[in-house]
Amino acid sequence: MDWNEWEELTPTTEAIQEVTKVYRGPTKSPSDSEVRESARGAVRTHKPDVRQMADLSKIIAAPNAKYFSVRLGFEFDLDAESRKAGARYSFVRFTALLRGVERDDAAPRVYDLYPKDLYEGEPRVVKVEFGPEIKAGDVGGSIGKISSDIQVGTVSPAIVAYKGRGEREPRWELTPKEKELIGMRNTWLVVEVPDECKGAQLAVRVEGDIETKWGPIPVMPKERVWENRPSILLE
Repeated sequence: MDWNEWEELTPTTEAIQEVTKVYRGPTKSPSDSEVRESARGAVRTHKPDVRQMADLSKIIAAPNAKYFSVRLGFEFDLDAESRKAGARYSFVRFTALLRGVERDDAAPRVYDLYPKDLYEGEPRVVKVEFGPEIKAGDVGGSIGKISSDIQVGTVSPAIVAYKGRGEREPRWELTPKEKELIGMRNTWLVVEVPDECKGAQLAVRVEGDIETKWGPIPVMPKERVWENRPSILLE
């Protein structure tokens, strides 16, 4: 495979077995082929847009390192029949892996990510109580509890970012609430590459869950081994 090719996302064998053996819905248990056909997605991973950062005034830069701004782009789609049956992405994870070209003791790392967290949904009203008793000045009396309705912003994260293990496995986890997750999505990261690394290899992988009438079903690309996935050199 290569960058920009459509990559099929299909249920794992374990996921299919879980649905066919555990399902206790109003209809009979689905067959393996029904589960597989109900949760067929696809993703196109764009070749990362890499730009070396010349202006380092806004970051705390190491003296012997280069910094790169990387845009990762993805396009999501669902099989037409799956979509017609009401299937939708309920969870998606984008994961990247950074590896040094030379020297295991000098590794590239994620300096920053964007977005770090984004929220969706309607504002909510929560009740806040101060108490149990509020003293009224020097009189020593009590005016009891003070209650107030406070409007807060949306509290359910739609996308959350992680630097990952060793700050070398950045990932974004996207959980749309009601909106359909299809079409393009972009994320950005800043990578620090020490000079002794002689560059860094960057590879990307996508997986997630597709909601079906039998519940959420995990889907993954056929090729999950990092060494076999396309990568790009940052140097």
